[in-house]
This record gives sequence, structure tokens and C-alpha cells, in this order.
Amino acid sequence: MFPIDDDSRLVFFSDLHRGDDGPADAFRHNKALFLHALEHYERQGYTYVEVGDGDELWKNRGLRDVRRAHAPIYQALNRLRRAGRLHLLIGNHQLLGASRTQRHQRHGLLGGEALLLKHRATGQRILVTHGHQGDGFHARVRGATRLLVRHLWRRLQQRGMRTALPELETHHLEGGWMRRAVAWSRNNQSRIEERIKGWLGSVEGLALICGHTHRAAFAQAGEQPYFNCGSGVQSGHITGIEIAGGVIRQVIWSDRPQEGPGAQSVPTGRIYRRVLHGARRVAELA
Repeated sequence: MFPIDDDSRLVFFSDLHRGDDGPADAFRHNKALFLHALEHYERQGYTYVEVGDGDELWKNRGLRDVRRAHAPIYQALNRLRRAGRLHLLIGNHQLLGASRTQRHQRHGLLGGEALLLKHRATGQRILVTHGHQGDGFHARVRGATRLLVRHLWRRLQQRGMRTALPELETHHLEGGWMRRAVAWSRNNQSRIEERIKGWLGSVEGLALICGHTHRAAFAQAGEQPYFNCGSGVQSGHITGIEIAGGVIRQVIWSDRPQEGPGAQSVPTGRIYRRVLHGARRVAELA
């Protein structure tokens, strides 16, 4: 249980999929952007919660190459850890078998699978977890999917595939098999979201922040309190969730100017932040 109140400051990112900075590293184009955002939150006194799949361990056999490729980011994470302002949750791309996962946890590289926030004044609870727990297909064929990602999808990305399913645009794809794969993936993501929302509706007084589907979501008043961070693998922008001043917001960080309400420039370079949705009172989500 992690108590929060209206003075708490937390930021949530998910599905960054940090790799070895090679052609198959979907995060490589956003590493400077993310570092700017992370250091901004560090200066502003936020607690950073990584909601799973921060590291890509299906394509990469271990963290050594990943940490070396993105050393400044891990230095910032270590500063947050020493300040007691860091929570790294496990995602499905960090499940490597019990012994290897436990070894990473012992070395302080990963936390558990969930974090439960509770508002001190109202008792409002927010469950933070990656979301693969609602992915029945993943649970059945995890081993085969991991091999497919490492030996096929990784090679496709090395040969120019821009990112990872389901964000991939289909208009430029050659071959019906890839279009069908994208369509299947998107339908599967919708089923996962509906399954999670169905479960959430059966639990009274609980809101959820998750990732996994790579599809940002922000519940409006009267809707199921389902919030999804989105991902960090689309080149040029990263979406996330903020809690500050007693309210929750969805934001986008971009290397291009952002137009619309909430747009503002961060003074440490040409990096831009925009509020996409919010703000809703945290104490009244469910």
C-alpha cells in the first residue's frame, strides 16, 4: 500500500521497451526525449512509476547492453531510487522465467507486479499494474511469442520495420500477411481492454492505471476508471499519466511543438509537453 494525498506528485510511463540502441530498439529515437521528461519530473519532486516493460528483455538476453546503451537514463533512475522516489513494475517483456526474474529483483532492477495507491483522506484506491494479466492469449503462448519477437520481429525491425504492433500504420505495408497481423493485434488489444474493464467493474471503489496495450486511455467522469499510459515506442512522442495537486492528467511529450490546451515548452531544450486529458480529482475517480 502506497499512501497518497493532494500534495503527492507521481508520474507513470509504460512500455518504453528500452533496447540496445540498435535498429531493433523501438525506443532509440525517443531516448533524448524521455531523458528530458524524466529529469523534469526529478527536478519537480515527482515519484516515478514505470508501469512495466520499461526494459525490452525478450529481444535482448540481459540488461547489460540495455543499460550501457541508455546509461544517462539509468543514472537518473538510480538518483530517484536513492531518493526513495522510484517504482519499477514488471511487464510481460520482463518475464524471463522465475529464476532470472527473481535475480533482477534481488539486484534492485525490478519491483513487483503491482502497486496499490490509497488516498489518505477518502480511501480512494488506484491499482497500478502492467496489464498483461488480462491478456489470455499471452498467458497461453508466452514462450512461443517471446521466441517470435526475438527471432522474427527483431529481424524485421533491423531491416527497417518502424516500430512494434499494434501502433504500426498499414498503408505502406507490402503483403497481406502483415496487414492481417496488424488487424489481429489491434482486435486483440481491444479484447484485452474490454476484459480489464469488465473485471474493474466488479470491484467497488477501485481505479486502474496500466499499460501493455500501448493505447493511451483516460476515463472521463461516469466511465470505468481505466487509465492507460500508452507507450514510448512511437518516434517523436511519449504519452504518460501524471498525478499532482490532487488531480490526474494524461500528457504527451514530443520533440515537436504541441498545439492546443495545456501545451507548454520545457526550458531544457526543444522538448514540448501537452496535457491531453484531465484534470480529474484523484479522490473521486470511482
